[in-house]
Amino acid sequence: MALSESTSERASSQEIATDQEESSETIEVPARYAREIEAREQLHEACPVDVYVAGINPRYSWPHRLVAANEARPGVAESADTVMVDSVISDSYYAVNDVLDAAHKLDAEYVVGKDWPPEQDPAGKGVQATDAYEWFITKYKRHKCDSEVIVPIAPPFEPGCLDCLPEVDHFALGGMNGMSGERQVKYIRDFRELAGYDVEVHGLGVGTTPELISAIRESVEDDPENPLLDSLDISTPENAIGNGKIPDKSWQQHRVPMPTGTDSTTVRGGFAEATARMLEFEFSPGCDDDILQNAGFGTFG
Repeated sequence: MALSESTSERASSQEIATDQEESSETIEVPARYAREIEAREQLHEACPVDVYVAGINPRYSWPHRLVAANEARPGVAESADTVMVDSVISDSYYAVNDVLDAAHKLDAEYVVGKDWPPEQDPAGKGVQATDAYEWFITKYKRHKCDSEVIVPIAPPFEPGCLDCLPEVDHFALGGMNGMSGERQVKYIRDFRELAGYDVEVHGLGVGTTPELISAIRESVEDDPENPLLDSLDISTPENAIGNGKIPDKSWQQHRVPMPTGTDSTTVRGGFAEATARMLEFEFSPGCDDDILQNAGFGTFG
């Protein structure tokens, strides 16, 4: 996986930090936990893309977390290895400096640049990806935030659309929420044809259709070093269980009323983690379910 550390590397880092800051004490866990961690890490390592879980529940561990700038909380960052701060797509007027403040506060590895559809452009005249990037990066250079900037861009991706962004090497493909899986795959492939595979590409809110999952699997089978997407984010794990639902293997959600009360957040966190793990499994070679084969992309050879 492009951005992941191995279990031993993360453990070693933690031991070093403990040695420097407190003592040489090593935290041990029961064997039953160790077996569970090993099994989970095996699934994680088998997943060819980085899955970022969007949300604010700090009661479960997940390697990659995405959090909106207006909901940035230290507990979420502490439960992850890699943090991506989104620029609050639901609020086009959310201040860039506030986005950068949030990314700096969490010491986030990545921050998604601000972008506006033409009808919501604060300047009143339609900001395109190039203009939005230049405007965002100007403020970024004046800020103490050192997170890597990911540039959002939406389809259609036509020849020449990247000519003014030659220095950008990390993009977030957005604007595809609600599209069919087939259409999403077409647009992502269009972008790869233009940008190539020397840039990192994140799927911003693209969802989990069988067609998209299968297309990513097929790309990995063709070339393990060049997946169709390098990473994507998903809000379903926390949103579904928060609404009393659980998704099945086709990501159709079913009503499952959950108990409320003290520490019910921990229970929901467990379901969120399991849901994200299911997506990692569906991306991995070990999953041979017919729902993905029937999507028409994955070869499963």
